[in-house]
Amino acid sequence: MDNFDIVIVGAGSAGCIVSNQIIKNTNLKVLLIEAGPGDNSPTIQVPLGYGMTFYHKKMNWNFYSEAQKNLNNREIYYPRGKVLGGSGSINAMIYARGLSSDFQNWNLSSDWSWKNIKATYDQIEFTVNDKTNILPPNKIPVNDVSKKHHLILRNFFDAANDFKFNFNKQLKTSLENQVGNYNVNIFNGFRTSSSKVFLKPIIKHPNLTIFTKTEVLKLNYENNKIISLKIKHKNKVISVKPKIGTILSSGAIMTPYLLLKSGIGNAEELNNYNIPINLHSPHIGKNLQDHLGLDYLYKTSMMTLNYDLGTWSGRIKSILKYLYNRTGPFALSLNQGGGYINWNSLDPYPNIQLYFNPLTYSVSYKKNRPLLKTDKFNGFIIGFNSCRPKSLGEVKLRASKTDYLPSIDPKYLSDERDIHDLYSAFDFIRNFSTNRHLKEIIDSSVNITPINANNEELLGHFKSNAGTVYHPCGTCRMSKDINSGVVSEKLKVHGIKNLWIVDASIMPNITSGNINAPVMMLSYLSSKIIIEELKQKYK
Repeated sequence: MDNFDIVIVGAGSAGCIVSNQIIKNTNLKVLLIEAGPGDNSPTIQVPLGYGMTFYHKKMNWNFYSEAQKNLNNREIYYPRGKVLGGSGSINAMIYARGLSSDFQNWNLSSDWSWKNIKATYDQIEFTVNDKTNILPPNKIPVNDVSKKHHLILRNFFDAANDFKFNFNKQLKTSLENQVGNYNVNIFNGFRTSSSKVFLKPIIKHPNLTIFTKTEVLKLNYENNKIISLKIKHKNKVISVKPKIGTILSSGAIMTPYLLLKSGIGNAEELNNYNIPINLHSPHIGKNLQDHLGLDYLYKTSMMTLNYDLGTWSGRIKSILKYLYNRTGPFALSLNQGGGYINWNSLDPYPNIQLYFNPLTYSVSYKKNRPLLKTDKFNGFIIGFNSCRPKSLGEVKLRASKTDYLPSIDPKYLSDERDIHDLYSAFDFIRNFSTNRHLKEIIDSSVNITPINANNEELLGHFKSNAGTVYHPCGTCRMSKDINSGVVSEKLKVHGIKNLWIVDASIMPNITSGNINAPVMMLSYLSSKIIIEELKQKYK
């Protein structure tokens, strides 16, 4: 199969944008390959349905990490999207740009200056609210749903005001010590992913072919080029030979995994797997960063979303409200309030991201149902994670009976600076939870009471209960050369003439907050850079 100019591997938040831009701005024929199915399932369309995708075998890779030494040797569940829209089709829909300080290490060229990054955000966003009726084409809805958030958030914001934190309604600027309402990618009561905004409008374009439920088995390499891709499509193994090149957009786990399987990676490690070496690229799979977080649960006498979602009467009312006019809890994310604060940070920027959710629930691990079970009592969550963790993990290969699987080892808490941020968070929670505006709504803590525990007790509880916040990135990071990273500022893989990477794996460092917005920004910006090269070389 050699009738395609460009093959894009992965139709997630990044791949959908890259496909859109190449189709719109060139005459090239594009093949977009996605391992999972389409994204028309109601569990994807209904915003609160993401709880049902948490363990969905058909649209979720359902990964587990390697046992984490610093988390009491626990394997951490690692959901990743395997569906059109990728993880953007199964996430909590939070849209967080990050802070300007997050992008200081990205400035490898003028293309990646903060000025240009900020301008790119402005290009892809469209601010909406409950009065917006039309979404312009190729614009991500950044929805201010603060008016629909639960009244209990007032207590959170009043407490934050006592701490002199800035109230930044939509958490959009780069203010320090700010709290506000999280923006979401929801429009007219439906999830609005990169797939819906960028892929759907071009899905019938004659220059675009989409293969879903298709696995890329290997990249075939020769003379510093990718000459073909071995894929499994409709139960047949076939070869695809792009005339120009390949763009990997499979995410921070699957992109390095595919490269390693194809003999592109650290030579010594590939030798250990008896994989023939095509290119020694020592940083492929390295520099994995992720947000590690924990929720503190509190019982309250105030009615919260536990009633709306945890009782039959509440659920029925909420379902009817959604069916009638697409409002209520089912039209929102559970993550409603939060912010970024500097609490004894070792760096000149915030070190703690906060979440304030008007609901408590338990996660049933390694079971199909229930996935997320709302507690029967009324309650709320104060959650946190380090904004910019310093621990670096890796994605490697793990041999199975007939193939290799991705080995995910975040190496959480391997850097002592992350322990410092934990102690800072513990101190903050102790102070914050005793504020008068929160004390008046707290009946009791659930599992552990931070104000009655010392740092060692809280650290032990953290190691037993913390989990990923689902933001892996950096495993093919952008750099000046092959000795410090994997792709250049032009997104080209160092040492390969016709292979680009555009996804979370190229991020030089993790950003403060949820990373789907930075991924969409970098994908749009990267598309411009790649298209410029394509137009110059392949007129």
